[in-house]
Amino acid sequence: MHLPDTAHPPCRPTDRRPPAGPHPAGPPAPAGPPLRAEPLTTADRENALHGLLVRTRALHTESTESGDRYPLYADRGRWTWSRRGSWTPGFWSGLLDLAARTGVLPAGTAEAAAARLAPRLVDDTVTRAMTFWYGARTADTLRTAAAARLLDSRMVSTRLVPVGSAWGAGEHGRAALEVDCWAPMVRLFCRTGSGALPEGRDTAAALARHALSSALTERPDGRIAVFGRLRADRSGALLPDAPPTHGDRASAWALLGLTEAAAHLPPAGETGRLARHCAEAALRMSTQWPDPATTGTDTTTGTGTRARTTTSPQPGPGPSAPPTDTSADAIVTVARLKLAALGHPGCLDAADGTLARLVRHHVTPATGPSTPERPTGGAAFTGTRYRIRPGPGPESGRARTASVESVWGTFFLAHALAVRLGVLPAGEL
Repeated sequence: MHLPDTAHPPCRPTDRRPPAGPHPAGPPAPAGPPLRAEPLTTADRENALHGLLVRTRALHTESTESGDRYPLYADRGRWTWSRRGSWTPGFWSGLLDLAARTGVLPAGTAEAAAARLAPRLVDDTVTRAMTFWYGARTADTLRTAAAARLLDSRMVSTRLVPVGSAWGAGEHGRAALEVDCWAPMVRLFCRTGSGALPEGRDTAAALARHALSSALTERPDGRIAVFGRLRADRSGALLPDAPPTHGDRASAWALLGLTEAAAHLPPAGETGRLARHCAEAALRMSTQWPDPATTGTDTTTGTGTRARTTTSPQPGPGPSAPPTDTSADAIVTVARLKLAALGHPGCLDAADGTLARLVRHHVTPATGPSTPERPTGGAAFTGTRYRIRPGPGPESGRARTASVESVWGTFFLAHALAVRLGVLPAGEL
């Protein structure tokens, strides 16, 4: 997708409008500006962040008492744990880091959590970028080693980092690309100082160039959609390996990756122009992000995309409308805070509106009796849409997409709150 090298107006919740004309889901929304959620107060943000980190502390206690397992997600309050952390150990380590920085966990917790990630360096998976960027803030040598190993895994034809063979991807994964890890790869590859690697910035630029030309497409209604998975043919051409989506977690990952490229690619010459194209695309995607805080209610379809319906402000989506993915909303909130830090202040209003909705409607006290699989305490952030593995009980053997509490969703929401409270700058995350 080729975007003009021109300025774009700051993204604002009020920029989003439903498509013109009638919609089969119902009558048009009333005329006038969209409704906007009242922003959280400082006390609201502090209470929400504290609740999430107390929840992290409770899970950490259970983890250490049961052999240092990693929490992955909780379905209806029951946690699934992993000895190795699957693709999410960096998010858990990052949550422990934030809890230690704010005094909820003891000093030294972050360093111990980062050191525990070291065995993941040899995993043949692009998710090492997530693991070591988000989880090893206190271990610079691990970040450098992860960047070097990712560069070593690049495909010969494209010089891009493939999905890899781990997590059941096999040989097909060595020729596949996914949007999920764009952001942490850009950060690892664009590091300066002692952590800089000679080929890192060139690879980050190539990633951004291919993202714009191959992974984004424009729908007839003008919205940017994302091919969440691509495959490389023998010539190095990138071809879609999944239908394009809009408003799902793949779109959120893509938006975050474009934002990081806009912020961290070298600003001069060709890479500077590429960074501006990434900023343009990121701003458009942020402006187009479906947000129920407006008078249009957006829901996720069964194929993983969101369809916009126009409703009155009071009723929610009907019983047949699947819930949205709150972890995607949290990722977009972080991207908007980063865009605001780049000089697009309207994105701060958009981030605040989504934060208010997520905290008020999806962060709830985790109460009740505490058990090893259902630790309680603090506040749970629910609403992540995730396909979970079969488990015991009447649904055994049937994988299903569930609304869960997830480590990655909590990571992004907690860090968004921390940025708004001044605990850390947006550029550090």
